[in-house]
Amino acid sequence: MQLEWIFRSLVANTNDVIMVMDATPLEEGGPKIVYVNPAFEQLMGYSAAEVIGQNPKLLQGPDTDDKTRYKIRQAMRNGKAIRTQILNYDKEGNQLWLDINLVPLFDEQGELAYYAAIERDLTEHKQMQSRLENMATTDSLTGLLNRQAFMHRAEQEFSRARRFSRPLSMVMIDVDHFKSINDEYGHAVGDQVLRAMGKVCQARLRDSDCLGRVGGEEFVLLLPDTPQANAMYVAERMRESLVNSPMRLDNLVLSITASFGVASLRDEDIDFNTVLARADAAMYNAKHGGRNQVKSAA
Repeated sequence: MQLEWIFRSLVANTNDVIMVMDATPLEEGGPKIVYVNPAFEQLMGYSAAEVIGQNPKLLQGPDTDDKTRYKIRQAMRNGKAIRTQILNYDKEGNQLWLDINLVPLFDEQGELAYYAAIERDLTEHKQMQSRLENMATTDSLTGLLNRQAFMHRAEQEFSRARRFSRPLSMVMIDVDHFKSINDEYGHAVGDQVLRAMGKVCQARLRDSDCLGRVGGEEFVLLLPDTPQANAMYVAERMRESLVNSPMRLDNLVLSITASFGVASLRDEDIDFNTVLARADAAMYNAKHGGRNQVKSAA
């Protein structure tokens, strides 16, 4: 009796979420929730009365991972314990990452009677992890990929293009007269120009394309499955967009242009840096040829 009281007190007062389900077979719509502790009610926003008798799928949503759900179902079918992480939703529709330890409970005859899920909220940890990952891959000024992340992506796409004999192009982009902008209007305005530049260029991209900031005023565009002629067209449309989109920055209206260099994968290229070097050389040809133009690699 004393142990039963200790158990009830522990379950009621722990900060961990505890949910108990009966062992109704999955094929019959089971399991069904038979108990939740106060920590569940506080975290999930549901009262016990709202969830008892319901299937735990009530707590899942569109971004709950199907593979994780499958692993949990398989463990339950086999009467096995499982520990994993799952994305669930509270009553208001907010996403919650949970560490879930699911254990089968057997009766005195050794028959499976219940499943108990002991869960711990990982949401804050996951959000912090996401922020750190974002900081590691994102240019803090423009929100584009930083140099390291872009180079990693370029390596992957280069390998894929070579393996499957697919076209690949790169476009180097450099803001014209950027030093003069900084000198005349200050670095704060220069930063706004770079942010606006990134937005204008990104507006014309496909989901598979990749734009990164790799230097002070240098951007590079990766175009998978894109031959040189198509890449030239994309670059020209970007150049025109910049010309036709004066940047309104505070009390200033600045007409910004850029120089573009385009290069595509060749049979003799041994790594993506050879493509990038040709695009860079073509961009400098555009600079020396008067700026505000697109040049292809020789």
